Amino acid sequence: MDKLLRPRSVAVVGASDSVQKIGGRPLAYLAANGFAGKVYPISQRGGQIQGLPSHASLEDLPEAPDAVILSVPAEAVEEQLRLCTKVGAGSAILFSSGFAEVGGEGRRRQEALAAICAQGGVRLLGPNTIGTANFSNGAVLSFASIYQEVQPLDGPVAVVSQSGAVGVSVYAMLREAGIGVRHVCTTGNQSDLHVTDFLQAVLEDEDVRLVLVYMEDAGDRGKLEAALALAHRRRVPVLVLRSGVTARGARMASLHTGSAGMADGELDGIFARHACRQVATLPELCADARLYLGPRAAAETPRVGVVGNSGASCVLAADASAALGLPLVEFSPATLAVLDALLPPFSLSRNPIDLTAMLLSDPSLVGKVMQAVLADPGADAAMLSLTAVAGPGYDVPRFAAETAEAMARANKPVAAVSPDHRVRQRFAERGMAAYASEIEALRALRDSSRHLKQLT
Repeated sequence: MDKLLRPRSVAVVGASDSVQKIGGRPLAYLAANGFAGKVYPISQRGGQIQGLPSHASLEDLPEAPDAVILSVPAEAVEEQLRLCTKVGAGSAILFSSGFAEVGGEGRRRQEALAAICAQGGVRLLGPNTIGTANFSNGAVLSFASIYQEVQPLDGPVAVVSQSGAVGVSVYAMLREAGIGVRHVCTTGNQSDLHVTDFLQAVLEDEDVRLVLVYMEDAGDRGKLEAALALAHRRRVPVLVLRSGVTARGARMASLHTGSAGMADGELDGIFARHACRQVATLPELCADARLYLGPRAAAETPRVGVVGNSGASCVLAADASAALGLPLVEFSPATLAVLDALLPPFSLSRNPIDLTAMLLSDPSLVGKVMQAVLADPGADAAMLSLTAVAGPGYDVPRFAAETAEAMARANKPVAAVSPDHRVRQRFAERGMAAYASEIEALRALRDSSRHLKQLT
């Protein structure tokens, strides 16, 4: 796995001078992300490719590459994999599709490729993969377009996905929220290397603090249990989105990656045993990342202080907390005295707390109230809901900055709420989880806190 995630040398077969072609993007990404190892373009056209001298064949290289990227037609794959084994390459990444996902004959061709690699000691990623990326060392062995559009930033999150599209979508959502990503590993048809292999590998990276997984096939149950057990020992949260859980879904999984689907009831027990949280949607896989990476609530079911600038949002939050079984804090007399001094008599200053229209005349109110709420000894977490505050008179950057300061001082989680994506973005930039509705935010505080307590 080191030869894929931490290679010292990379060869690209089918290399292109164009950064818009599949054979050109890995070369561009390696250069752009500061990869310090050797890079060998392989092309029979000769000359320089993206400023690097090219070679006509893997056999012409001065060393056995750790990783070989194969950007070649399906009919040329077998020959190139035999060359990989001949020169002693450590691993091969096969972008080509048209194998197990197309049925019987394609599956037989895929099995033949896996056999060549197994006999020659080469680990095979793919086919039908968009590759891997390690942003800590620049080993971006991928043709994914998203890395041209969304600036990479190394961070504490690893993404492991059988689907390339899901993998890069998760990456994009995390980066939009200002969260750095260490690994994006996509496995495609999994003829050899599986999601579980990469799950184990990224969990061995001590800087990884959260892993997000998409699976269409559970593979070897023993490997899956071993990887999740490592996560449990390290207290690293793992969230998994499993698909193909119905007969229709399983059929589509077989057409997508040649997989069997994830309908096996045994998997629920495996995930539960190792405190792996299952989610139902792609947005849910990413939405709570900030709560996992930031301050953690002291209680499994956190007592929440709710603050809003609208009476309606306070009512909605009260309903949502009751529906979710989430207790609201009963503030201490000292906290109530602070709130009463800050807010007008008609404010709902008993939790939820209504900031009222007074916020227009006093922009310091958000920061002061959040500090008081989070300082209360009975509060494990807080939710701040801001509705219709993006216009003139509302200093949203200040609200976000002062809320972040209060969160850091109290070392307690905060979920921000606004239906306006611009407001959510301001809070995300300050390191907070942000949601479009009160019930989403409160559910996130509840579910992430429960999950983290299961890991202790």
